[in-house]
Amino acid sequence: MIKKLLGLMVISLILLTVVSFIFLEKSLSARLFWWGVSLDVSDFKLLSFSKDNTKFLEVEKLEANKDTTRLFIDRTKISDHRKYIEDRKFLLESLFLPTTSPYPEVITNIIECPDEFKPKVQNINNGAVYTLFAGERFNYGVCAHDLVKYNSVYGIFDCKEKGIFEIRIFSDDEKKIKEITKTFKC
Repeated sequence: MIKKLLGLMVISLILLTVVSFIFLEKSLSARLFWWGVSLDVSDFKLLSFSKDNTKFLEVEKLEANKDTTRLFIDRTKISDHRKYIEDRKFLLESLFLPTTSPYPEVITNIIECPDEFKPKVQNINNGAVYTLFAGERFNYGVCAHDLVKYNSVYGIFDCKEKGIFEIRIFSDDEKKIKEITKTFKC
């Protein structure tokens, strides 16, 4: 009798674990818990999650939203964290560097994004946070008022063995996105 009861309890525990895992897998809070990080994203709804492995890196991506605010988080596991982070920062910052004009005989030889559209960076202990504008396709490098659709924050954080986390938040409300980014903890 005790063996049957013990067997039934073990089977129940296994089923409960499997059902919980399937249910929690679809939750944004659960995903952050599995990653071992925290971010105040209460009331956000997980829209998609994907995982991609190559020989050199492992990338997990998720997308969530709450009202008009959109959240993208990428978790990357790679051997050289420093180089990856420096490359990502360079890619973002290079969108705003002066470039030569592609047209001959123009008034100016250099095209440059006005300072008001350039990203503002704040370096913190485990990463950097950029405040900038984005277009309607959640793209950076927007340098004109009529192309700006969102206020955005891009944060890149080195969480050592947990991976590199890239957080992109897009919203109409600049205060809201800054508050969310400040709550990230490895």
